[in-house]
Amino acid sequence: MNPSGLRRLLAALLLGLVVLGLVLLWSGQQAQATTDQAIIDQAATAVMRLGSEEGFLVFQPERLTIAAGERVRFEVGGLGPHNLIVDSHPEWSHEPLSFVVGEGWDQQFDTPGRYAIWCEPHRAAGMTGEINVVAAENATE
Repeated sequence: MNPSGLRRLLAALLLGLVVLGLVLLWSGQQAQATTDQAIIDQAATAVMRLGSEEGFLVFQPERLTIAAGERVRFEVGGLGPHNLIVDSHPEWSHEPLSFVVGEGWDQQFDTPGRYAIWCEPHRAAGMTGEINVVAAENATE
């Protein structure tokens, strides 16, 4: 191979490596952006289960702290029916009874404060809890 052909081959290989490097860099950034968004989405929605798989009449977790404006996903975890009553906040309560394990709903909590919660059919059995909503600037991970 003559020197001119060798230079063209080396230039083509170098160009190919640069393009490959850019593609890998871009795809890595895209994957990181997707992972970052998934983390943000997960952080923005806490999950509280109503009833346990073992049949206990509990909220899991019993106490939850979130930032104002965040959503909570409430899911039937076992032994229904369950509902959610938020003391003094009928607009945040979910009065209809949910029977099916896995059934759920989302609720956004906008106002900082401590809110007592309970499952109406099982309150006397001790199915009570608390949601602590803190101002967004006071929220810690």
